[in-house]
Amino acid sequence: MTTTLSDVIGPGRDGRVVLTDSGLGGLSICAGLERRLRGAGGGRRFDLVYVNAWPDEARGYNDLAGENARAAVFDRALAAMARYRPDLLVIACNTLSVVYERTAFARSPVAPVSGILDAGVALFARALGEDAAAALVLFGTRTTIGSGEHARRLAALGVDPWRVRGAACHGLAAAIDKDPDAEALPGLVQACVARALEGGPLGPAPLAGLACTHYGYVAGEFGRAFERLTGAPVRVLDPNERLIEDLTAGQDDDAPSGGGASSVRVEVVSKVALAEGQRQAVARRLEHVSPATAQALAGYTHIPTLF
Repeated sequence: MTTTLSDVIGPGRDGRVVLTDSGLGGLSICAGLERRLRGAGGGRRFDLVYVNAWPDEARGYNDLAGENARAAVFDRALAAMARYRPDLLVIACNTLSVVYERTAFARSPVAPVSGILDAGVALFARALGEDAAAALVLFGTRTTIGSGEHARRLAALGVDPWRVRGAACHGLAAAIDKDPDAEALPGLVQACVARALEGGPLGPAPLAGLACTHYGYVAGEFGRAFERLTGAPVRVLDPNERLIEDLTAGQDDDAPSGGGASSVRVEVVSKVALAEGQRQAVARRLEHVSPATAQALAGYTHIPTLF
């Protein structure tokens, strides 16, 4: 179950949420959360701090040598996030959700933690439960898919393992991070879908589960790639919106009467430098959802010594 804001922030109280991803994919969740909280009313104040936990200019977590190395780096990032004294820490990244379980921070967290993994498993399990003929292919980074964590959790909920397969799309998240509108992305998505289909047909009711927050920016491309390759439609499941809904459950009930709209401040910090073109490209995708998040990205804080 996802820990909600209502679970950790009492009615009428202000609050601070730290969100993190390895890159800028999770900013779509930050933007959706800002919009929901701003509309909750009650005159409260929320601070959203987005921490880009990409570890190094030259490589990401999926390029590090093994689980222990990834966990050690993410532990340092989590210690940096703890300094912001959050009421809730949101891991808006499937890769980091998998890595988190191996960190020392996970054994003694300084704040409640929610992650996209729980939201994704709940979404996928519900879709599989609605149609006994449905089969799910999960698309994610090689760390996420290699862990088998989604499949294990779905099996624990009673989903037959034969109904779930994984397809690692190494490099796709990094390409989306640079520019979610890049001309090369449809081809990269189609190549990943083609590899997934090499495992055989998915039956009459295929489901495409996006197990990477970055992939939400190109969700439509997954659907189009399936139709081009199979001639049939696929239902694309994106957990990003599900996580936003879970986090904000009960917020309208918690908002005190009167006081006007809530005030939500967004801050974006990053250990690695973010190129102006990259910031502009992602901000264009966020502007219609949350101008405050787009503006925060444009004016982000670069902290090379963050962790």
